[in-house]
Amino acid sequence: MKKIIALLSALIFVITGCSSSETAAVQGSVTGQGASINSENNDETELQLSMNMTKTLNPLLNSDETVNDVFTLMYENLVNIGEDGKAEPNIADSWTFDEDGKTAHITLKSSVSFSDGSILTADDVIYSLRTIDNAENSYYKSCTDHIKNWSAQGSYQIDITFYDSGAGNMVYLAFPVISSAFYGGDYAVMSDNPTTAVTTGLYRFESFSPAKELMLTAAMNDFKGQAAVNKITVTMTKDRETQLNLFTKGITDILPAEETELAGGNTAFNGKRVSYITNVYDFIGFNFNNAVFMDRNIRQAIAYSLDIQNIIDGIYLGNAERAYSPVRTSSWLYDSSVYGYDNDLTTAKMLVEQSGWRFRTSQTVRENEDGRKLQAAILVNKENSERCQVAQNLASALNALGFEVSVTEADYQTYMDKIHNGSYDIFVGGWTVSPSNDFSNMFGTDNNVMGYSSTRMDEYISECSAAVTDEEMMTAYGKLQNYISQELPYISLVYRKSSVYMSQRIHGDLTPVRNRVFNGIENITVR
Repeated sequence: MKKIIALLSALIFVITGCSSSETAAVQGSVTGQGASINSENNDETELQLSMNMTKTLNPLLNSDETVNDVFTLMYENLVNIGEDGKAEPNIADSWTFDEDGKTAHITLKSSVSFSDGSILTADDVIYSLRTIDNAENSYYKSCTDHIKNWSAQGSYQIDITFYDSGAGNMVYLAFPVISSAFYGGDYAVMSDNPTTAVTTGLYRFESFSPAKELMLTAAMNDFKGQAAVNKITVTMTKDRETQLNLFTKGITDILPAEETELAGGNTAFNGKRVSYITNVYDFIGFNFNNAVFMDRNIRQAIAYSLDIQNIIDGIYLGNAERAYSPVRTSSWLYDSSVYGYDNDLTTAKMLVEQSGWRFRTSQTVRENEDGRKLQAAILVNKENSERCQVAQNLASALNALGFEVSVTEADYQTYMDKIHNGSYDIFVGGWTVSPSNDFSNMFGTDNNVMGYSSTRMDEYISECSAAVTDEEMMTAYGKLQNYISQELPYISLVYRKSSVYMSQRIHGDLTPVRNRVFNGIENITVR
């Protein structure tokens, strides 16, 4: 848990100590749909945000998450990913796939304009893809990692071919589109206009003082109309602790943060917190090179022994959504018929005994007919407090079943080495799940680290990857989820939540989603 140290003098230095920095301001007139808003009553409202320092205002050459959060206010994506994880039209108005599911034929909206009044075309999309592909570091680098080639088929049509088949690839097109005319060349580099910007979002660039602040002005947006708040000032910070201090001191108005980051801080604002589901999935995995855990009865018994709701309430403090499979329950691909293992110690004990493990020479540790003790060595990385607590909870549950249990809390590198070497029986782990819901690295025979092998699982994963229509995807993922529930290569625990905190000055609600935490900002007002 991060301790917050509020040093007012340090805050003053961050805010005022860079006054000698050069300020870049917007040049010339701004026309078209990117024009700034003139309020009828000329009342200006201003929102205060913060982000880490950045050397560029090009969103495709940035790799910092806090900077990307702010850039989502300035730039629109080719497609968006909705709260349910599905790719949604945005700049891309519609798309179809070839029969093999590898090439997407995309039609762009023909009325999207940059803040300089120029119209966004397929050339800008291709330029953006080239920029990502050639960038040394980019928040969106994984997008082009999955794309084989692209070509314009007209001003507002573009074909994009992926390496693998399946409509799930559309989530890799959730990247901002930049102006090819503004940056020039075949693709943009760090030295191209780093301190000014031509944008497509709710807010357009006004001025930028490197290491000090970024000023934004509301614009007439092609997708959401006009934002109620006229101006945004973004304070540059040197580290995360400064961002936390700025918010707890009431200097900034909105802060995306984990609850543990703000614990112990000054939250006397009585403001609001809005939570959203992340793609961080916590689970319990098994070593399938150990004959005990190859037994599905044993894996199911362990699942029945756990009170996952109690884990959510007591360990995650409610900041998690129960997971019944690696597909989160709020996903459009979730199958509600998937079997869930509710806490049932009687059934758990029955399953263990069916596999031949009984109390023979001891009343606390079970043995099989050969006199082998029922043992479990649990591994967890010590840097993760919640998972360490889950490991202890699991140990207690296994003791109640008649296991002899040990728990090893290792540093992360040792933890990973032990997993790859098979030096564990059970591990508590987590995945940052791909937006395309590709589970081959979790359960694929040649890919997973547990020694798990299943031809049927491989077939179901392949069917998910190849599905093109919504119906095909839902059918394929339904079969996969139900098979995972039966097989239990993992015991699914939770999908973690994160939050956006707002001060008392904010009226209205944000609707944050992963990678767009300021979603809905056009609807809020500042008092």
